[in-house]
Amino acid sequence: MDIINTYEPTPTQKIAHGHAHRYKLFGGAMGGGKSRWLCEEAKELSMQYPGNRGVLCRYHLTDFKNSTLKTLLECFPPELIVGHNQSEHLITLVNGSEIIYLGMSEEENVSKLKSMELGWFGIDEASEVSKGHFLLFQSRLRRRLPSGVFPSYYGLLTSNPEDCWLKDDFVLQGGGDDYIFIPSLPRDNPFLPEDYEAQLRKTYPEEWVKRFLEGSWDELSRGNTVIPSDWIRAAINREIVKEDKKIIASDIARFGDDEIVIQYGEGNALKEQDIAYKQSLMETVGRLIVKSKAKNVKLIVIDDVGVGGGVTDALKEQGAIVLPINAGSRSDDERFFNLKSQMWWYAREQFEQGKVSIINEPKLIRQLGSINYHYRSNGKIMVEPKVETKKRLGQSPDRADAFVMLLWGARSLQDEARDYRRIVTMEDLVRDDYGWGINQGIPESAIPWEY
Repeated sequence: MDIINTYEPTPTQKIAHGHAHRYKLFGGAMGGGKSRWLCEEAKELSMQYPGNRGVLCRYHLTDFKNSTLKTLLECFPPELIVGHNQSEHLITLVNGSEIIYLGMSEEENVSKLKSMELGWFGIDEASEVSKGHFLLFQSRLRRRLPSGVFPSYYGLLTSNPEDCWLKDDFVLQGGGDDYIFIPSLPRDNPFLPEDYEAQLRKTYPEEWVKRFLEGSWDELSRGNTVIPSDWIRAAINREIVKEDKKIIASDIARFGDDEIVIQYGEGNALKEQDIAYKQSLMETVGRLIVKSKAKNVKLIVIDDVGVGGGVTDALKEQGAIVLPINAGSRSDDERFFNLKSQMWWYAREQFEQGKVSIINEPKLIRQLGSINYHYRSNGKIMVEPKVETKKRLGQSPDRADAFVMLLWGARSLQDEARDYRRIVTMEDLVRDDYGWGINQGIPESAIPWEY
């Protein structure tokens, strides 16, 4: 069958078509031809391998039908399509290949996907879907063609810049050698109106220009992000005033996917970071004791929620001085919804004032710049729950949480060589339902933190 192909790829589309990486992310700005590239890839994989099967999706099926589906049908000459079952969301081609389209927001579709065997998949506006969905798609690349051979498997994605797992896995190349990001900008698309970009630059705020027209993934730490990325980058290996406040902070996990983070710092300067996985609580306690003795630390700060409570108790039995943190407890500052929000805002202020020094560790840097906040209806500042961050990034921000606890704990310590006013000792601390309080007999002027 002779088919006339009228598709003329842009230079960046041509580059993206030519890459043989298993997982490709194309786009990064408006008007770069993302959806057309995706649909042309779907057509090529379907026609190149007779009997192939692939899935195209967005998070909401209605969005797919209103945009991507229309582009897909424009890519296929009518003579290539022998059937389009709109109720089953199935397109059948003349060579026996099938294209299924669906919305990932519907649990029924996710369940169907679990039983599929695919040769390829495509996710339009992939920032809308979770990393869990992407990993599920990966597990379905196992189709054998009717001829008995296996096709070349591909996962194809498009997206504008968003603060999500795509940045980690594709833009920052954390996914590995099978992943590639191919940027495409409006200026790379010769089929747009000549004044398309110029008109948008007249009305878009600067952040939108950098993000949606220039495709910058670095402009995501604005708006409602607690700590902007430029503040974080400025803190890498920064020289700050040295303080005799040797401290350890640990975000505790047990046998799940989350990390067990142990950080050692001197005041606001992070010096070392140790990461472990799937370790028993007693193993974690042992590591903390060894580290604290080796560094002669004054205080160990522990995430006391859940399994962390057992670590706190075991450390105290060993004679360690411990500051347990219950991030969900109430804040004594009326500006904040809870203690977590207050701690993160304190960290924000320290970064803003240039009083923080961190090691050059990409995952920590990424996590610190990824935490959002909002104002509740009562005007209180609320930092997003960890579960929301984990859903958006595809990972728990354990390293960032540990460092915020380290900063919070350092503010309560006395540097005897520098600070002559603070007279509080750790023996004056008592545990209450919300963390740590101060004995009534201590003068209020001597309290070095705001509990």
